[in-house]
Amino acid sequence: MSWVTQQISFTVDDRAVLVEAAPWERLSSVLRDRLGLTGTKVGCDAGDCGACTVRLDGDVVCACMVAAAQVEGRKVTTVAGLAATDLAATDLAATDLATTDLAGIAGSLSRLQESFLHYGAAQCGICTPGMLVAAAALLDATPCPSRAEVEEALSGVLCRCTGYQKIVAAVLHAGDPTPAECVPLAGCAVGASIRKLDGMVKVTGKDLFAADEAPEAALVVRVLRSPHHAARFALGDIDAFLAARPGILAVYSAKDVPGENSFGVIPGFVDQPVFAEQVCRFRGEAVALVVGEAAPMADLDLEDLPVSWQELDPLLNPEAAQASTAPPLHAGRPGNVLTEGFVERGDLEQGFAAAVLVVEGNFETPFVEHAYIEPEAGFARRVGDRLEVHACTQAPHMDRDALARIMGMPLDQVRVVPTACGGGFGSKLDISLQPFVALAAWKLGRPARIVYTRPESMQSTTKRHPAEIKLRVGAARDGRLTGFDFFAIFN
Repeated sequence: MSWVTQQISFTVDDRAVLVEAAPWERLSSVLRDRLGLTGTKVGCDAGDCGACTVRLDGDVVCACMVAAAQVEGRKVTTVAGLAATDLAATDLAATDLATTDLAGIAGSLSRLQESFLHYGAAQCGICTPGMLVAAAALLDATPCPSRAEVEEALSGVLCRCTGYQKIVAAVLHAGDPTPAECVPLAGCAVGASIRKLDGMVKVTGKDLFAADEAPEAALVVRVLRSPHHAARFALGDIDAFLAARPGILAVYSAKDVPGENSFGVIPGFVDQPVFAEQVCRFRGEAVALVVGEAAPMADLDLEDLPVSWQELDPLLNPEAAQASTAPPLHAGRPGNVLTEGFVERGDLEQGFAAAVLVVEGNFETPFVEHAYIEPEAGFARRVGDRLEVHACTQAPHMDRDALARIMGMPLDQVRVVPTACGGGFGSKLDISLQPFVALAAWKLGRPARIVYTRPESMQSTTKRHPAEIKLRVGAARDGRLTGFDFFAIFN
């Protein structure tokens, strides 16, 4: 459906604004997409992470949980409104921070922002704007808070990098009139702590993460994913689907991949399809992508895509996957085993015989979601005969290598530009959205972007794998280990 919009007037960071928006549109979307205030970050769209924290008439709120109509005639304060002096005209994101004297700019920061720089409280930076806004509200109400008060005030904003200690220390110091010890500039003192080179853009909300920028009028990409743990599927009449939906330009699937339809971090183990072919192996696996203009894509229900599903019995654990009757998950992986390893030293049973104490047990570890605050996002575009992909990534060179294989292109025709990365912890070593935007942009000759939702990020990206471990350890009376028997299956 088409959204019914209305004019909504309110104040943002002491500036009067008038926007045309649907009354139920999220305030976070209004701030970011309509006003360009990307300092307000989005991590979940569910009020859970607090990255989009702003103040509404002084109260701390999650902007993703406030409807646009609710801010009519009211005052909104974002991270951009915290500096002691107006920094709106200073393009810190485009400043060469390695060669620029930032003393003048730093003098424009609030005491709280200065304190965050001093204590290294801004690490990846995706939660920093929300932390600063929440902390500023606390300091306005309680100029010299206790540690317990700081922890309570910040409890609604999640951070996955710092362990919170430096953040709490920064807020406590901002409310303490005692000057902090001097922090020397880089190169001026051996062994001294130095401020993060990109700390300035992080504490002002000007650091650009993957969802913060895209070429004007970029096409929007969305991905159809399997709703089943295991299923056969078939795509129907795509031409009729497109003909009935003006502005929806293309649907691409495995047959449209010009190169190798697979990826993986470790060479030799590359067997994850970009798009599933006939059979899906997990709930959330990509089946096809849809690309089109922004407005019709916002209205698109992916369930309208013509696809038929035949649900299969899934293999949900290693025991089921290694049964003699289990179907192969991947070609060339007999017994559904990816790889095996064996290490042996000495006589194991002799070691246990020499032990005065033997302890054994069975242990299980679960899947672990890396839970970075920034969901995956990025865009791609053609630059002459070259492909350029901007994405949140921990490994741009590995991205380039994988994209070159997938797109069937020479390495020197693929460029990957890493944006600021709002946490990764290993999961963003592997590619996620990169092939989708690359394929859409290359085939259609227009920039294409995607921003994952939190559920999409959690269901489709790399996880810490679970393990089933059997362990037996023998020790001598002096504590020296005499025998160690370890067997594990990693799923």
